[in-house]
Amino acid sequence: MKRLLFFMLTAWSLLAAGDALAARPVVGFLTNGEGSRIDWEARLPEYDVTEAGEGQFLLSQQHWDLDRRLLDRRPDGCILHAGLPEILLGQPLPRILEAFRSVCMRLDTTGIRPVLLLTTPVSAAHPAVNARIRQLNDTLRSWAAGQGIDWLDPTDRLCEKGTLAPAYTSDGMMLNAAGQEILVVEVRDFLRTMYGDGARPPATACTALADGVVRRILAASPREVRIVLLGDSLTANGGDWNPRLGRHDVRNAGQGGFLTGQMRWLLDTCVLAARPAICFVLGGINDLFNDIPPERILANQQRIVTRLREAGIKPVVQSVLLVHGNAALNARIRSLNTDLAAWCAEQGIDWLDLNRGLTDDNGLKARYTTDGTHLTEEGYGIWSGVLRQYLATQKPGATKSRR
Repeated sequence: MKRLLFFMLTAWSLLAAGDALAARPVVGFLTNGEGSRIDWEARLPEYDVTEAGEGQFLLSQQHWDLDRRLLDRRPDGCILHAGLPEILLGQPLPRILEAFRSVCMRLDTTGIRPVLLLTTPVSAAHPAVNARIRQLNDTLRSWAAGQGIDWLDPTDRLCEKGTLAPAYTSDGMMLNAAGQEILVVEVRDFLRTMYGDGARPPATACTALADGVVRRILAASPREVRIVLLGDSLTANGGDWNPRLGRHDVRNAGQGGFLTGQMRWLLDTCVLAARPAICFVLGGINDLFNDIPPERILANQQRIVTRLREAGIKPVVQSVLLVHGNAALNARIRSLNTDLAAWCAEQGIDWLDLNRGLTDDNGLKARYTTDGTHLTEEGYGIWSGVLRQYLATQKPGATKSRR
């Protein structure tokens, strides 16, 4: 009898616990930068949290697979927090605002209440960044008020005289543990009212934002690395480049969706630390997709190449591939490639024109692309052939250029 009573009480407790969990309000988080470094599920156990943000991507890049990552869960509300990575990477303010509007519209049409968590200022050591953050936050407040969208402003708790207080940051940009706690309290206080009681970022910031990407790249890398391919999804989707190049010492340091500014985040850990002989660099298409100014793209490429040379690594810059069926975008790509090639010629940097074998007057040939931008296996075969031909001309210490 006692045993039966024990099992009955245990079953009742489990059912009660299950009911309590099921009754928790569902809250979504779509964040990058600061917000993505907080484990919201652990910090807000009273809510059923869905974390859909990809910390290393801009808000304008986060529409991919959003149904599965967030919308299908049908949260009651969703906290949006972005802005710092966009500002650091030079995305124009109108494009940042459009990303917020677009995401809020998708949430609203799905019956999910959007809530803007305004961008956290940085320390007084970065006045230009703070000026853009203030401009962004002021515009977001005005727009949200006109749309009837809630917004949260953590600056009163985190800032002194409008800039991030030293007590809440270790590097002047990213929040430390105390600062993150303030952000959590800000969100929790709002949720309780909603539901009732139920310039160049520091290395530490770069490491925090790209940590998951770095771990993936290093885990897939061969032990000996003499060649690194640094790039975006075009490089990443090539998979293991060793059989493509007939080698065993090639590291694929590509990450889908990355802008050239984000590629810089990978330099220390994924390139320089391995001390390769050669690093092939390809990036820029995602910058153009996200309206990063061409002069910013060129500057990022120049900084990447300069750091490689300073470390004794031979940089090889590859042309940005044209796309299929978009004449306006291809005109911008050609202009960027012209500037890149000219700078490489001035600096004695090797330049490889990948478009020569993969494109025609209309852009990327249809037979070589899966979606207008990314390559088929046949396309990768042509690209690999260009790299093989280049490597065949290289000897240790050689500086022969192919332009």
